[in-house]
Order: sequence, then C-alpha cells, then structure tokens
Amino acid sequence: MNKWNLIKASILVALGLKADHGTKLDLSAEEKTKVNKLASGGKEPEGDMAKFADVFAEKFNKEIEAVADNANAQKIYEDFLAEHKIDAAPKAGKDDDGNVPDAIVPDTDAKTLTQAMQQLVKTNASLTKKNQKLAADNEKLKDLPEEDVPEAIIEVNPNNLKAVKHSKTHLFASNASYDSLERPWNKNVVDAQAGILKPSAATTWDKINIDKLNTDLGAYARRNSNEIMDLLMDGYDIPEHWSVVSNIQDQYVFTSIVSGQITQAFKKAFLPKNNQRFIPVVNKIFDKQIDGEWQASELKSIEKSWLNMFFNEGSTPYKDSFAKYLIERLLRQARKEDKISIFKGVYSNPDLQPTVAGDYLNSMDGYLKIVSKHINVDYLPHNLAELTPINTYDTIQDWIENKIPIDFRNMPGLKLTCGNDVHRWYVEGRETSKGLMPTYKEDSLHVEDFMNITFDKRPQLEGSGFIALTLEDNTGLMVDVPGEESLLVVEKKDRGIRFFGDWKLGVFFKAFGGAVDPTAPLNFDNQIFFSNNVDVLTDVYVPVSANDATPSVSEHNALKIGANNTSATDITKLDDVVEGVTYHLIGDASTNLSTVKNNANIILSDGDFVLAKGNKISLLALAGGKVIEFSRTDASSVPQPTKVVLAADATTADAADGNYFITQANTVATSFTNIDNAIVNEIYTLEGGSATNATTVASGGNFLLSASFTATAGAILKVKYNGSKFVEISRA
Repeated sequence: MNKWNLIKASILVALGLKADHGTKLDLSAEEKTKVNKLASGGKEPEGDMAKFADVFAEKFNKEIEAVADNANAQKIYEDFLAEHKIDAAPKAGKDDDGNVPDAIVPDTDAKTLTQAMQQLVKTNASLTKKNQKLAADNEKLKDLPEEDVPEAIIEVNPNNLKAVKHSKTHLFASNASYDSLERPWNKNVVDAQAGILKPSAATTWDKINIDKLNTDLGAYARRNSNEIMDLLMDGYDIPEHWSVVSNIQDQYVFTSIVSGQITQAFKKAFLPKNNQRFIPVVNKIFDKQIDGEWQASELKSIEKSWLNMFFNEGSTPYKDSFAKYLIERLLRQARKEDKISIFKGVYSNPDLQPTVAGDYLNSMDGYLKIVSKHINVDYLPHNLAELTPINTYDTIQDWIENKIPIDFRNMPGLKLTCGNDVHRWYVEGRETSKGLMPTYKEDSLHVEDFMNITFDKRPQLEGSGFIALTLEDNTGLMVDVPGEESLLVVEKKDRGIRFFGDWKLGVFFKAFGGAVDPTAPLNFDNQIFFSNNVDVLTDVYVPVSANDATPSVSEHNALKIGANNTSATDITKLDDVVEGVTYHLIGDASTNLSTVKNNANIILSDGDFVLAKGNKISLLALAGGKVIEFSRTDASSVPQPTKVVLAADATTADAADGNYFITQANTVATSFTNIDNAIVNEIYTLEGGSATNATTVASGGNFLLSASFTATAGAILKVKYNGSKFVEISRA
C-alpha cells in the first residue's frame, strides 16, 4: 500500500468511516480540527498543518470524481459497442481497404480506457466509410427501372389441402357475415378443397366485391379482438420482511419477558428484588372460504356470444376452458383481497348473517385491528399532531429524536410503517427544509440521521395517517398449509359447475410491551412497539344483529346497520362505549330501517336520524355511557355549493375565492362588471341577496347576456367564461 493510501485509510477510520469509503467528504469544523490534530501527531496544528484537512478532503474528493468519471466513460464505450454490435476485441484481419488493424488495439482483458476509445474512434471511422458507400449505391439503384413480375398461376392439388370445416352457408360454420359462402373468395376455398376450381381465375375484383371485402374486414376487426382485458388492478403487496409461519390451526402464542431493576449498592442484609413478568400475545388465525357456481344456462349462453371465439368447445355442457379462465381471475381477486384484509380487516361473527355472503374485509382481523386491541392495554401511543404534507417531516423527526427511548431507537433493524402518502410527505418535507425543490424520491427509505430505521411504506395504509415503529421481525403472517389458498374443488352436477375452497390466514405480533407490575401505569420504557394515536378503520364496518336497539361497540367502532332487520327498529343507546372514542354508524338497508333516536343516552343536534342505505352518523362518547352527535351525512342530499358573500357595493368578484357569489344590501345603486381571475370554460353563479339597491349586470363589457340582470333576493344568473366574456347560460 502506498503512502497516500495509508494516510487515507487512517484518516477515514479516525472519522468513523470504512477504509474503502466511496463517497465524497463534507467535513464539519469539528471533523477538520480532529484531522488536523491527528496529522500533527496529536498536537495542536501549526502553519500549513492547520490546512491539512482541507487539502486532504480536496484530494480525496477529486479521486472519487476521477473514479466516477472513468466508470462513466467505460460504460459509454461499452454501450456504444453494444448499440453498433461491435466486437470489443476484434480478431486480427484485413479491413475493407485490405489493411491489417493497428497493433494498438489489445484484447478486452487488458484494454485501458484510452485504448478502448482508440478502438471506438477507429471502428466508427470504418462504419462511416461503409455507410457512405451504401448511400452511393442506393443513389445508383434509384435510376434503375423496376422489374415487373407477371402474376403466378397456381395449380392446386386438392389432396395436399388441409380440410377446412364449413357448413352449407359459412366457412368454419361461424355464421359470421365475413365467412359467408356468398363471398366468392370464401366459396373458392370450398371448391378448391373439392378439386373443382383453379384459384388463378378466382374473384372478379369489381366495386361490389371490393366494398364487400372492406365491410368484412371492419366486421372482423370489431368482432375478433384478440384479448380480454382484465380490469383487476392490484397495486398492493405484502411486506418482504414479514416471516410466514405455517401449520397454525387456531392460535399462535408468543411470550415476552420484562425484568425490573436488579442491581443495588452493597448492604449487609440480603435484599432480593428480582421482579420479572411473562407477557403472552395470543394471535388468532382465521378461516376463510371461496364459494362460486355457474348455472347450466350461463355456460350454454357462451355458444351464441362473442366469447365463443375464445372458448369454442362446441356444445359440451360444462365449458371447462371458460370455467378455468374465470377461476384463475377470481383467484387473483382473492389474493388482492387478502393483501388488503391483512392490514384493514375487521372480523365479524358469521353467525350474524349465516345465510348471506359476507364482505371480504370482515373475514379476519388485520394489522390495524390487532394494534387497536393492544393500544393503551399493552403499549402507550404517542399523541402526535395529525400528519399533513406540511408537518410530516418535522413531526416524524421530533418523534424519533425526542420521544422514542434512546435505547430502542438505536437498535438495528427497525421498521417505520406508514402509508405511501406519509412517506411522500416526509421526503418532500425533508427536501423543502433544506431549501431544495420538493421532489419525491421513492428510494429515500431511511429516517434522516437514523440508518437503522427503514421506512416500510404500505399502500393499504394510505389515508389512515397511522405510523408505527417496531423491530423488523416483530410482525408476520400465519397460515395452515402453504399454498392451500389457491386450491379449489370443482364439482360438476346437473349441467352446472360449483367450486369452493378453504384456507386459513392471520397476522401475528410477537410483543407490544408491558410493565413488571401489571397494575402499574403503562410507560414507554418497556415497549418494542410505538405508534401515534389516531382513529383508524373508520371506513370498515361490521354488521349488527337483527332489530338491535342497543348495539354493542365493544368489538369495533364502525357498525353497518339494517340489513339483518326484520322490522323497523329504534336505536336508543350504544352499549360498551369508551369515553373519548368516536363511533360511526352507516345504514345498510332500504327496508326495515333503524332510526337513531334523540334521547338522554344519544344526544343529537338535529333530531332523530334514519339510517337509510348510505346515511352516516358519527357519535362521540361522553362519560356515563352517553354519546353526542359529531356529524351526519344524508346520502340522498345534494351537496350545496359554497357561497361567497360579496361586500356591499361590490362591483367585481374574485374567482380565486370560489365560483358562487351572493350579493347583499348595497348603500348605493351598484353595477357588477367583472369576475377577476376567471378560468376558461368554468361556470360562475351570481345570486341576489337583497332587493335594497339590488346589484345589476348589463349585457355589455365583460358580459354577454340575453338582457340586463337585476340581482333581487333569490334571483340567480349563471354564466360561462369563454376567455374574453361571461356568456349567459341560464337565469332564474
């Protein structure tokens, strides 16, 4: 090793870097002082030695740049050779001019960058000479007459023809217009097969036949698209770091141990204080199923539909290839549903709807539901600010640096799980904080200054605002028999087909946390799972039993109500509410509706609320088992536009404020003349709010109206902006 390499390795190691560190240095003032002192033998640097760190960094960075430049040049050279299909080490021989290549071009094994570029220049010059010669030849060919080859006369031996199936009226018995034997070219195929025609004098290509052929070509293209587009869009995946445990039939139990203090100052007395506690986490695996069938009439209908071109199996009753195709697509859908439910699933007791097919999201408890069962029971969440594109970077950095215990945040192999949106906000916020353009970089997978913490971004968590930090091996999947989720039994009976399959799936956690004393308040010191405290799974509902006047929210905070009812039902109370939690109810029926009643236990702001299909109400739990209305949504109501109230005597409006404007009482006669910052093709509405000195709009200037408009109370004018004028489209 030469002297420079020895110096370089020593300084890199002293800076806490590897000896083969391969990126440019940007030394802090503290690091420069350390390097200068090291170069001065541990003494305070004097004279030029005070500049040693700067000189070292400059030389090192130039070396890194040179290596990068050489590698880039080599790649350009190799790409050029590949593009032009040039052998990197051609064998010795004569070129087009009869010359032997210069000996300066070596074998590829020993080729330096300079030699490689010499070969490139020489080969490129040769190619240029060849191209010039070819171009000259092409110019000569242009002046030569084009040869005319007479039409060949084809003699047909019917014994050598492959039989083409046909009916009395159509080739291939297709009944398609373009296969009709009324077309002479189709009839010739049948005749030639019978040995009664020579195709040399086949079809007279007059206007009638040409028009028929063009029509047939269009019909064929319309009828015979060569693919069926699958509209299944699956943009989900399963975390790569999750392990999969098999042979689980019911439960999978992990046990963690937490130890209290053990050391103390020496004393004469024997004073044991070895307090420890084992904490089990019981993980449940869930049974899932697929059931499906096709009736005989559904399968038979394929024969006379356009699908027959893909699955033409004749008149067989079962249409096996078609059934196989559909099952393959259904299994893809099943895997997509699995990938969503392992994060967002909320299990619902099947006995509530024993004769109704259930929602896939109710087939198992997923990641978020399991976490919600352990929050404030086995671990404490952090009350962080709601994450937004503006604050995500600062919030996560502060959380990691100041709220996560130091002994945990420095452990190797930590995963910060979040939605794709949160990860994007973090990266853009980080770049903005450094004065850079906020460009999202998907490969920015580490928390800043914490290379041991890797982002685990999940599309299933988008919109939830949930983030969690834990060990990478703390979470995984449970199955019974690997691969059984893709095994289906197909049963053929009475001309119909049934298919069905069973499998098991579950999410497991090894531990969350806990204290030595189970009665002591939770704290962050004994946790290995950390998260923020947000309301999750508000859009995943579970059904309730029929005619339930006091539905329980002990299992989940979002209920769908009504589908099981046999009669109209009044809801007078929610059972098992927890103070501070928000509960969500949605209507799930069109008949036998449930009505949320305004009473001492359910305090509503606008009276009783009928849970018709799609109607939603959110209720916030108070002390004493009561709830109070937080919000409601009527699915049948039409959203009202946001109305911008103009100032008295206003003569213009600003489209930046909205597109619906309402006037008010003016102090003087007022003429409305313009809407500033209008957008082309946007519709704007002006509504009269008062008859006092009512605002008027004249047809002229910026407005093209059928007549002048006076904005008395309730009068409405709608205009559309064409880029220069506001054109009236209606008034009322």
